[in-house]
Amino acid sequence: MLWRKKKISNKQYRCSTCGQIHKEIPALGFMTPDNYDTLSKKEKTDLAEISDDFCVISYPEQTDRFIRTVLSIPILGTCETLDYGIWVSVSKESFEDYQENFKSETSKPIYFGRICNKIRDYSETTEGLHVNIQVRKGGIRPEILPHQTEHQLIKDCEEGITLEEAEKRIEKAINNVG
Repeated sequence: MLWRKKKISNKQYRCSTCGQIHKEIPALGFMTPDNYDTLSKKEKTDLAEISDDFCVISYPEQTDRFIRTVLSIPILGTCETLDYGIWVSVSKESFEDYQENFKSETSKPIYFGRICNKIRDYSETTEGLHVNIQVRKGGIRPEILPHQTEHQLIKDCEEGITLEEAEKRIEKAINNVG
């Protein structure tokens, strides 16, 4: 049986990557970890290596490692989610193991990490929140599961948000507001 993503709204969105108009709910993604964004142009060249899924910043005193993940928030009354493509810092061991098993069809380990992007839809910063990273098969970006805390992000992940709230967040991101 084939499943089509159900159109749950009359809204349409222009993709910032391909420029085409889509009717499905888009993911809101961060192209880089915030740690990378704070580097100067020279530091980015000298200290950092980045791809679509991995980032390493090698400072003289330490090396930081990041992987790109997906955070899914349920949209109430639908079978859809609002997905955020965010970066998470991980240990050297987790990073190396994840790189080795990234495209595996069998391995599904779980890693510990910390969110490394400030999701502007929250008044309290999301940067530094502890998460578990659930690897998915075949090179699909891993999903993150936030640890329990009093943060609104955790409530949204557990209870969901309205379609109106999801659309508001998407419009803010598209129009680069907030």
